[in-house]
Amino acid sequence: MLSCVLVKPEIIKGMESVLKKITMLFLIGSAVLLSACGAVPEGGADGAVISVGERHIYPENVNESFERYRGDTLSVDVFRDNIIARELFIAHAVELGLDNDREVVRLTHERSREILQAEWLSFVLDQVEISDEVVRDFWETMGTGISYTCFYHEDSLLTDSVLSMVRAGEHLSGFAVEIGMDEIIRQTRGQITLADRNFSNVMDFGYLITAEAGDIIDPFPVALGWRMLQIDSTWTHAVEPFEVDSQRIASMLLARSRESRKIFLEDSLKTVYNVQVDPDVMHLMAANADARGMMFGIFQPEEENLVAVSWDGGSRNLFSVTENIMGLPGHLPRSTDNIKWLGDYARRLALFDIEMQEAILLGLDTVPDVANRLEAKHWEAVLDKYYEFVISVRIVSDSASLNDVYLEIRDDYPVLESRVFHVLFLKNADRMETVEVMMASGDDVLAAIDQFEIFPPILAEGEETITIPLRRPMIPENDRDVLFGLLPGEEAIVVLSDSTALWFRLTDVNPEHIPSFDDIRGRVVAEANQRFETEAIEALVDSLSGVYRPYIDEEYFREFYTPAEVDSASSAESSMEVI
Repeated sequence: MLSCVLVKPEIIKGMESVLKKITMLFLIGSAVLLSACGAVPEGGADGAVISVGERHIYPENVNESFERYRGDTLSVDVFRDNIIARELFIAHAVELGLDNDREVVRLTHERSREILQAEWLSFVLDQVEISDEVVRDFWETMGTGISYTCFYHEDSLLTDSVLSMVRAGEHLSGFAVEIGMDEIIRQTRGQITLADRNFSNVMDFGYLITAEAGDIIDPFPVALGWRMLQIDSTWTHAVEPFEVDSQRIASMLLARSRESRKIFLEDSLKTVYNVQVDPDVMHLMAANADARGMMFGIFQPEEENLVAVSWDGGSRNLFSVTENIMGLPGHLPRSTDNIKWLGDYARRLALFDIEMQEAILLGLDTVPDVANRLEAKHWEAVLDKYYEFVISVRIVSDSASLNDVYLEIRDDYPVLESRVFHVLFLKNADRMETVEVMMASGDDVLAAIDQFEIFPPILAEGEETITIPLRRPMIPENDRDVLFGLLPGEEAIVVLSDSTALWFRLTDVNPEHIPSFDDIRGRVVAEANQRFETEAIEALVDSLSGVYRPYIDEEYFREFYTPAEVDSASSAESSMEVI
């Protein structure tokens, strides 16, 4: 049986951007939450404007949203139909048991945990304050700038080896680039320059207070590894007056204090809750990692249920930990074949769950706005699974249908004129002058190709001088007219900088033409799938309406077809003000 909760206006607002067609339904970020429970009277719950089963929407829940579309009949109808369709799908999903699907339960937990974790952190960190005395004390210690190099690695033994080599005269920047674990540090050679060392990050701050040029800060522990510093230089500077700089200092100190408080609380929670990682499960996970250390292979059902990390009052099994890792954004680093990394990550997940438990102990999950967002995340996961399980399987494109779509849309996507060139890179002013002389004398530049460089970014595959077909938008605006004004065989030099340029010779012109199917295959497939998706959803809504028989107070919605009345006196007064 579905639980019933109050629809909040902000939740309905999440649907307002979906005033297109029913196929956009699943892009809605917030669930429609309904109020009132119990038996449904004939024609719907008393006072409800929409009822589907025991889920009901009342005027006070949607008045504000529909007022935005008053007078726009189409928008009112589409918005209403989206709400009805969504509720029909939820009812069907629940009947199919998709709300208890393992992946839905996992995603609901993860998304709820993110919300409650953030609420807990906000609650505890908002209690941190900074006094005026602390701000002034900080200001009085300012006046020293610093430049230093940092190195980070997860392996303490390797870090100790680096320390020995740095003490022997090597500079830390080389190690930061060659074996550093942090990509930003690698890109910057580990160098950090601060106008004032007091504004360093929390990790480094304590080590820089008395640091002098030439100092080497021994490795110290940080999240998931060890960090080492080498002081390159320091200097003194005149500080801004306290009245000018106090606000900036206060903001920084508050952020730093909250970060320190956060680290302290997290360390305390891991200790108090006795977080424990099962090393055997970590070994099993690492053994099943892919060759790149990015993903995992398939685990057996009995393996998925093994407890990977536990704490007083909770645990996560192997399935939960590995799915969370594989769901990380692609740009985030991971080492699924590294036992230490896996253990640290599992402990981090345990901490996140503990913070969620702390939020629940404080009753933060019952705050109306938070409760609504938690409910919304659940139905969002259910509807995602419903789309995958019920709707997507109804979207089938055959070759005949794709061809029909192609014939219909091909004129809207002409293939623009493109040109193919010979190209060479002129790496300095001397090479530029050489080409200019050859062009003026009619000599063949390609006959002297050994004097020049190739330019790979625009070369066709396997070619040394032939470009891919270039269209006008692909060429810098200042050079388009020059290159597209050439006749076959004509040449031009395009200057890149004071000392570099590209030499072009036009070889072929591909005039604008109607695209072939392969030219716009992606557009054709996307358009066809969009149409079939629309048809599938509309058919499903019709079918489910016969099963669940939604109640709709048509009179309530028709009221919004009429534009709002404008007070004539106010209108006249406003007009006079404009005049």
